Amino acid sequence: MKNIILLPLALLSLLFAGCDVESPMSKDLYPQQVYIVGATDKIVDRDLNIGHLPADTVSISVAVSGSRPTSQDVLVTLGEQDDAISIYDTKNLSALVTQYRKLASGVYSYPSNKLTIKAGQVYNTFPIYITPTTFHCDSLYMLPLKLTSTSAYSLIKTDTVALVRINMVNNYSGLYYMNGVIRNTTNAKDSLVYKMARNLKATDNGQTVRMYHYKNEFVQGDNTDYRPTNALKMTVNADNTLTFATWLNFPIIAGGGKYYPDLMMYDFWYTFTESGVVKKTVGYLYKARTTTAGQRVIDDWIEAHPLAK
Repeated sequence: MKNIILLPLALLSLLFAGCDVESPMSKDLYPQQVYIVGATDKIVDRDLNIGHLPADTVSISVAVSGSRPTSQDVLVTLGEQDDAISIYDTKNLSALVTQYRKLASGVYSYPSNKLTIKAGQVYNTFPIYITPTTFHCDSLYMLPLKLTSTSAYSLIKTDTVALVRINMVNNYSGLYYMNGVIRNTTNAKDSLVYKMARNLKATDNGQTVRMYHYKNEFVQGDNTDYRPTNALKMTVNADNTLTFATWLNFPIIAGGGKYYPDLMMYDFWYTFTESGVVKKTVGYLYKARTTTAGQRVIDDWIEAHPLAK
């Protein structure tokens, strides 16, 4: 009989002991600290659409770490640390290549240098207004933002500075793949068929991109720079027709074609001179698809529309 009574008592003692176990969410599992999201990698990439005039907005996120929602509003103040860019250039770039530069003071602004992370929230965003009219597509731009104070918790030691890298884009820029043919206009046997990737860089405005003619695209540190002699500008007009112009010294004569927004594809041609000979390039530029079905649509379209002579 004693054994029968003792067993329930043992079970009860276990139950009461279980009630003393603290919930893992009843306290912070790690410190609540304020930080810039992405600053741990130093570089925070942001695309700036130069077609959004007079200005485009980019933003960074400021967050509070921890395992629980914030219990109070957190007012965070941000500033700039100009020497962070030169320090980055010195540590990571050769003196022979293009260096990152800070955005000129007249081209950007903040609605405020403070933001509030509301109680119960994890983060808030800090907007930056940028006017890109003076930007050059071969320059490298950064904005060195730094957390300077917080009304609650502490600033994390390692993620308080973020180098916001500004990448110029428009609706027609990006990585494309090209199917092209270069033909001698006086000798049909003299032709070159090629396929290669082309990085169309936003320039001038929201409708124009720079493209390389056949040669390898320039990468920082290359011995040969083909930009002056083998680059051209392609503009998508309001009716989606194309207009061509030289970038610097590429001897383009004329050009035309059409942009297909639904396919994100250029169907184009342009003529130019090479060693006194007039040649013509015809081709398609299209963005790679992420699915087999999507790529099949592009492949079928190209097969149904052979390159014009």
